[in-house]
Amino acid sequence: MSSTTVLALNSNEDGLERMKLNASKNLLVDGSAVTQPVSIAATVTVDASGTTVPVSGAFYQATQPISAAVALTVDGSGVTQPVSGAFYPATQPVTGAFYQATQPISAAVALTVDGSGVTQPISGSVSITGNVATTGGALSVANNSVWTSQTIAAAATAVTTGLDISLYRSVVIYGDTDNTSDEIKIEISFDNTNYYDLGDNLYPDGSTGNFVKQLSTDAKYIRLSKTNNLAVAETITADIMVKSG
Repeated sequence: MSSTTVLALNSNEDGLERMKLNASKNLLVDGSAVTQPVSIAATVTVDASGTTVPVSGAFYQATQPISAAVALTVDGSGVTQPVSGAFYPATQPVTGAFYQATQPISAAVALTVDGSGVTQPISGSVSITGNVATTGGALSVANNSVWTSQTIAAAATAVTTGLDISLYRSVVIYGDTDNTSDEIKIEISFDNTNYYDLGDNLYPDGSTGNFVKQLSTDAKYIRLSKTNNLAVAETITADIMVKSG
């Protein structure tokens, strides 16, 4: 097989290199097993065994180019290099409104609070609307004797001392008399001086002379008044029992 030797400009463009072409003007590559540089924009024929083999198409080198959206630090050691850039860790921070275990409270009164973790009393004026259940025992009850075997002369009138009931709402008046024909008046006052007939009188039982009445009032003072219309003296006993709430 005849061949032709030609001179070609090397890749540095600073000198000429000899190149051998076959009769068909194709580049010859020998079988020395030495890697030969090839730089030609044409079909390459490799003649390693005495046979002309056309080589064409896209060839991919062992090391491929890569693209990335971040800067890569690479040296020539052949060792895998760390990559620097904006990479996100597996655990991501969370932002937003977080609610703590202890929540703030608002109140229309001043609250006294310390760090003991114990419920604290509330000081100030607190307004309560509605019924409130009372715990911790029975409500306070007091009894007041206003007449003890009191004698009222014939055609005379007896009046008890005024009793302050401003701390109480429930009142029970009870007693007995030997005059079963005349009523007992209930009178109320604000100043313990000027009294007014409540208009809710007590009437003794016709056979026993006992009397009793329960009432609720917002009055500050209360008293009893009894006129004896008999021709003989009357004996009367009376108590006023009061209850808180």
